[in-house]
Amino acid sequence: LFRSHHSPAPANFCRVVGSMSQPLQNPENLLGAQIKIVTTYGEEIEGELFCIDISGSNSVVLCQRLDNGHINYKWTKTNIIREVTAVSGAPPGGASEELPGVDLKQLESRAQKLEEAAFADSRRYGVGVTEQAQEAFDALAKTMEVEWSGEDIKCLGVTISKPYDPNKNITGSNLQAVERVRKVLQSELGRMSQKKKGSGK
Repeated sequence: LFRSHHSPAPANFCRVVGSMSQPLQNPENLLGAQIKIVTTYGEEIEGELFCIDISGSNSVVLCQRLDNGHINYKWTKTNIIREVTAVSGAPPGGASEELPGVDLKQLESRAQKLEEAAFADSRRYGVGVTEQAQEAFDALAKTMEVEWSGEDIKCLGVTISKPYDPNKNITGSNLQAVERVRKVLQSELGRMSQKKKGSGK
């Protein structure tokens, strides 16, 4: 799938390198060159342009040589590349190394799982809520499925509203669920309070 210096890059890769000060007519000439990529998210990635694959995975691979002697390969989708700048030219004959075998489907699957995990993790944090509110959420999340609804915490059909007092701010039509959430929240908040006292906070 990947194209190295042994096979030319397709012409439509010119759109990727076209933001350089001098657009290249033969983008395969960049293979082996040190380039800097700026993504649409503002991330800057620098390294040796190792491979180009537009028709298959629509991606490029940069080779980053680390100070400890290790080599890191950075795989990036071309549709998120906003700008490419050549830091230095390619060596004569282009890149001389072969890319190790890469299972692109496995990489895409892993990237998707990581993205989903990051999204799920981000949902654990309330937006514009107090430290006390986040502590209440984290306390319940240890043993129950919880989610944010604005500044309110939803759990088992029960709503915990600010200031998140287990004795005053838990409401719901199911009294058993209300009582269960209250006991769990009281217990976990008590443990957290004792832990803070023990650590001197």
